[in-house]
Amino acid sequence: MSSLKWFEGDSKGALQQMTDRNCALLIYIGTGDDDLTKIFDDANVIQLLNNELILCYKMDPLSPSFKNFKNIFNNVVIPSIYLLERNNTQQYIINKKQVLTNLHDIHLDLKRQLLNAICCIIKDISDTINVDDNKQKYLQYLTEITKKLQLIDSSNINAGVQEVAEETKKSNGTTFIKFKVPHKNVTIVKEFQTTSTLRDIATYILCKVNLSGRGIKFIAHRQFIGQDFNQTLDALNLCPSSTIYVHMEQSNHWLYSILNYQSWLGNVLNFIIINPFNFIQHFLISFVRPSPPVEAPRTINHHTKNKKQTVKKSTYKSVSNIHQLNTNNSDDDENNTYNGNSTQQL
Repeated sequence: MSSLKWFEGDSKGALQQMTDRNCALLIYIGTGDDDLTKIFDDANVIQLLNNELILCYKMDPLSPSFKNFKNIFNNVVIPSIYLLERNNTQQYIINKKQVLTNLHDIHLDLKRQLLNAICCIIKDISDTINVDDNKQKYLQYLTEITKKLQLIDSSNINAGVQEVAEETKKSNGTTFIKFKVPHKNVTIVKEFQTTSTLRDIATYILCKVNLSGRGIKFIAHRQFIGQDFNQTLDALNLCPSSTIYVHMEQSNHWLYSILNYQSWLGNVLNFIIINPFNFIQHFLISFVRPSPPVEAPRTINHHTKNKKQTVKKSTYKSVSNIHQLNTNNSDDDENNTYNGNSTQQL
């Protein structure tokens, strides 16, 4: 029988491996002699965890790494299991429910918690991947987890575990929904009541991102259809957390782009039709109502006047060294005295 492969480095090395591989990091915090360690002996759990998409790390509660961990995450319970990913959008915590007393029920409940948490965090990671080839392995891994969950949730499970699971949902009363709107490049995380219907949260996200309800598809673990919108989030298995994709159908997407004020088609129409029309309109108005002639500035006349005076002075024949130009028709400004050896005004 194979055993679980634990990462042998320190916590910094584990975090670096998680970042480099873009995988989930499972951190077990405990002494190794508690009920949580029993689930690591299950063959199905070992098969799932010995995968390149999961990195398992043991953290000693007495180590310096745990002190740093406790400063980041509040109210850390010992023993417990944390599931993290490099974007750190949400942490998933697995610990023992105090209401359970039967050992078999405890182990089944811990396995369900673990598999549900792995399923959610792998979904979170796959949401950030755009390349189809790389995303395929995450989707395949999700399929394997779903099969294991179906075994745990089958009818032969002890009724006590199912009862506790229902009580846990009722006590929590809320679920976190992550909305992904690809064509708007928007991601929104919102907490809802588990009794809310799919129609309630659909109305919320459509108003939030300014979309109409036509041609919109809502997809989580499957694509939701008309009758699903009257179901509660609990009934649709969207608790305690889930990711919902809000997709626009291709035909509706083109319509949205055309109607969008800032769409490329609107800009083209504005450039080809509206701008030339405004130009022609202004041109015709200016042609029908020509603007009045602009009066030439006075400085030009003054300059012309000075020019005439200069010509007049150049043709005057001096008889003596100093001459005073003074006539009966001259203004006071024109009574100027000139030195015959200079052109400067005294």
